[in-house]
Amino acid sequence: RMLLASLALSPFLFKLEGKLAPKALLCGCFTALGYITQSLSLVDTSPAKVAFLGAATVIVCPALEVIVNKKDMSLKSQPQTWLAATLCILGVGILELYDPTGATAISDIFSQIGTGDGLAILQAIGFGTSFFLTERMMTQVPGQALPITAVQVSVTAFLCMVWSLLDGWVGTSGAESYGMPAMFLDPSLQSVALAVAWTGVITTALNRFIETTALGKMKSAEASVILATEPLWASLFAALWLKEDFGANDYIGGALIVGACLATSLKKDDFRGFGDFFGDVDDKSRRRLEA
Repeated sequence: RMLLASLALSPFLFKLEGKLAPKALLCGCFTALGYITQSLSLVDTSPAKVAFLGAATVIVCPALEVIVNKKDMSLKSQPQTWLAATLCILGVGILELYDPTGATAISDIFSQIGTGDGLAILQAIGFGTSFFLTERMMTQVPGQALPITAVQVSVTAFLCMVWSLLDGWVGTSGAESYGMPAMFLDPSLQSVALAVAWTGVITTALNRFIETTALGKMKSAEASVILATEPLWASLFAALWLKEDFGANDYIGGALIVGACLATSLKKDDFRGFGDFFGDVDDKSRRRLEA
């Protein structure tokens, strides 16, 4: 997948501005961290749980604004960001973890916390940090979306190659069938090859390029909320193509996620009425206490 994405974007790899090279390489490492830990976490953790923990990117990006940029991201200063993050996490949680049949309780899902959960959190840190670094690069030098994306997927492909070598997968019997170009020449692996081609060119190369371009026009904290709608689209396509039922959890979770996306467009002044209301309540309480 990453190799195909790298090949697709290879013409732009050496068009990267020299001053962006260190940041782009670091960003590629965090991108690789996200993809690799996501894959590893799925070994012993359910996709629903991984998706829910992955939504922590909506917390990672604002946290980096505070730590790195020293930006005031308090609830008072950025209420829309924290409202969006809260709605997003609630929405993904209901969408992915809530079982409307009652067969599985959310408490049962989190009753056993294992290595996969920690890896899923690292996934959020990896992707969230890569969004944050991409935003900074695109702000510094606009028009570098394709070169930056090319570096991200190339670094990820290289680290995945190192991972495969260290894991002992390369050189084992049968492994050659899953390499390139053998995979595309083996009729028995046609469906696998098509899936790799789709994910490599469309959902990796093209998708990462669109994400990078978007991060040049909006804050990573806002973009992370929109990107967290992925489980909603997965549910929608599953209902349309795989004829899966669209239950109450899908509608409720989906509504909360859409609400989170809308919340990112709000401004601090839009919450002034709420602040005044709570301020009035506090004043009344204080006067009663004084009396």
